[in-house]
Amino acid sequence: MKICFTEEGDCDFIRWTSNLFRTFLQERSITFVGQTESPDAMIASVWRKHEFPAGLPVILVTNENWRLFRPHAPLRNYKAVLGLYQPNEPCTFIPFPYAAVHLDVPIEELYKLRKELLKQKKTRFCCFVVSGIIGQLAADRIALFQRIDSWKRVHSAGRLLNNVNSLAPRGVEFLHWISKFRYMICLENTKEPNYITEKPFQPWFAGTVPIYDGGCVDQLNQRAIVNASSEDVLSQLEALEAQPDIYEAKRHAPLCDRPVSLASFEQQFRKLMTEWQSR
Repeated sequence: MKICFTEEGDCDFIRWTSNLFRTFLQERSITFVGQTESPDAMIASVWRKHEFPAGLPVILVTNENWRLFRPHAPLRNYKAVLGLYQPNEPCTFIPFPYAAVHLDVPIEELYKLRKELLKQKKTRFCCFVVSGIIGQLAADRIALFQRIDSWKRVHSAGRLLNNVNSLAPRGVEFLHWISKFRYMICLENTKEPNYITEKPFQPWFAGTVPIYDGGCVDQLNQRAIVNASSEDVLSQLEALEAQPDIYEAKRHAPLCDRPVSLASFEQQFRKLMTEWQSR
């Protein structure tokens, strides 16, 4: 199957979408082509308006909150909709975990990297990397950063409230950078039910304790995080700082009941491709 993108200049979208389809690309069951190369389907995002070329199925792929980033057409118009959680509109929907595709290595490699980074000595207290101010939790995470930073220094290496005169690295090097810190403030932009991105997973893969809030905060292992939805975040941090053994147990605890995997997504999408090609 040959697939093109509606927006060929959006490098980040193409990058992580390619990560989502990595297995299919390796098997050569999918090939990414230009719009002039007679594609069999087109991939669209929620960020840019796009057309529905006659006779060309369009697949919507998003890693965003449905409430904040609305699609440009009714979801029933898309051949398939790939996202983080079920939208309210009827459509052919396939969920996938964004934590598995955000970085440019297979998810299995991130689990191996975590084992190595758990061995690394922590030399700094806490980090914060944010560049946007969209969403109901945007003000909360700024306030939390300021509150914790007034107690102990928090290194802020995003475009927002930067206090280190540089930006955090990208890719897998970002995890190595995070691994220097004992904690990371990593709230989602909203508390939309079932919406979870890479945010709590990044520090966890780095062997760092997430200070997290979001729509799925109560679905995560509370023994692995500092729950930022509570009022006693500083009390939690004070207790952990005073009891290194408890801190170590927290950062070694599993974040989820089951490992993050693309197996279910790949099974469902493979079935969909088979149905398309048999028609």
